[in-house]
Amino acid sequence: MRLEARWLGEDERQLIVDEAYGLLERVGMRFGSSRTLHTLEQAGAQVADREAGVVRLPRDLVAGALARCPREVLLAGATPADDCLLDGARSHFVPSGASTHVLDMDTGAYRVSTAEDQRQSAIVADAMDVVDVMWMLVSATDVPDDQRLLRGYVTSLCWSNKHSQDEITDPWQLDPILAIIETVCGSVEAFRERPRFSVVCCTSSPLAIDGAFLDVNVELARYGVPILIYPMPIAGATAPITVAGTVAMNMAEFLGANTVIQLEAPGTPVILGAGASLLDMKAGTFSFGALETGLMVAACAEIAHELGVPVLCPGLGTDAKYGGIQAGYEKALKGMVAVSAGADLVTGGIGLLSGANLMSLPQIVIDAEIAEMIGRSVAGTQITPETVMSDSIERVGFTGSYLSEKETARRLRSGEVFLPRISTRLSIEGWRAQGRDEADAARDRVCEILATAGARGPKLAGDKVEALEAIVRRGQG
Repeated sequence: MRLEARWLGEDERQLIVDEAYGLLERVGMRFGSSRTLHTLEQAGAQVADREAGVVRLPRDLVAGALARCPREVLLAGATPADDCLLDGARSHFVPSGASTHVLDMDTGAYRVSTAEDQRQSAIVADAMDVVDVMWMLVSATDVPDDQRLLRGYVTSLCWSNKHSQDEITDPWQLDPILAIIETVCGSVEAFRERPRFSVVCCTSSPLAIDGAFLDVNVELARYGVPILIYPMPIAGATAPITVAGTVAMNMAEFLGANTVIQLEAPGTPVILGAGASLLDMKAGTFSFGALETGLMVAACAEIAHELGVPVLCPGLGTDAKYGGIQAGYEKALKGMVAVSAGADLVTGGIGLLSGANLMSLPQIVIDAEIAEMIGRSVAGTQITPETVMSDSIERVGFTGSYLSEKETARRLRSGEVFLPRISTRLSIEGWRAQGRDEADAARDRVCEILATAGARGPKLAGDKVEALEAIVRRGQG
């Protein structure tokens, strides 16, 4: 027994793909001052406006670039046991956001995030078994601007053996990133075999990408860095108000950026990002938890697989400002939609509130339980003669004493039943006697994790930690 969901029909998927190709042919994509304009022109694209960098991309060129994308993408960890392979077999979870504010678990105050918040959130997220890839939940706002991004990478690599994902925004950051590669992996060649981190390449809706930013990502692709191409169209603002129109925009921007990357670095492992959101016309804010964004995510996931590329979808996003009822139902519903659609990576919310603008340490633990429950639900269960357990039914007969059956204990130990750590199944009397709610349970778990990590220290060897810290201190140099 396993969930099989289909959100789009074949004709609907093909319509959106055709429209995305058509937009790139008729309207084009704006690449600004990117050095890749010459490459695109040589490959058969039409530079319609050289000053603005507007290029019209013929369908054959875009489709040819798409054919170079590998379907399976390895996001390597420190060891093979820490790897995350995007092969379509299941959904993996990754925290994300790099928010600049924190909901302090001790005071309840909203405040700006610090390097210590970044370290603690990395430690807690790493301790969640359901988290397969690391992405910094907060930005270290107390660190100088020219060190901030490097600090995020180093924090992730020091406190987690899992694959790290982040973005590189400026050309000067390339040299320190290569130094980080050599420090952690030994050499660029070793990194190519086992890419320890990947980068996020965000487009700018509608149908644009910053030229210098694109050039940096192209250079990284040449070193074998996997690229997450992440469009973030906002329905009603930078994209049409409809689900279909926003999805078509998302797909067109991915296809356009991928064309450049594959022309410059053929065979680069890419991931299609589905970062679509909605402008709430009543509140005047963008919504990450709106139900339409779940439909957008589902459509993008199915189309991505039709095109033969893995996909990252925001699945645990919420617009709630604290970990209450709204956060629970928005995260669970959107997460279930993303996983049911087959998203390879699910992000957008573990530990985050208010879209992706507010981090809460206890929320990481709560969201991990939501993610585990979603994964368990979608994975289903085995229906076989053995699991029907007719022999036990016959042996127990009318006594109803299955609690004493050895098979009951064995199957409990093997994970037959999901056992929550945060939510409670106690009686009312037992719950009152315990004297804590799910938020208290999550806070206790956070304190336990941080205490264990404090006693253990970083996961990297001391000499590597010192070398990485020196790279951060140099910053822009």
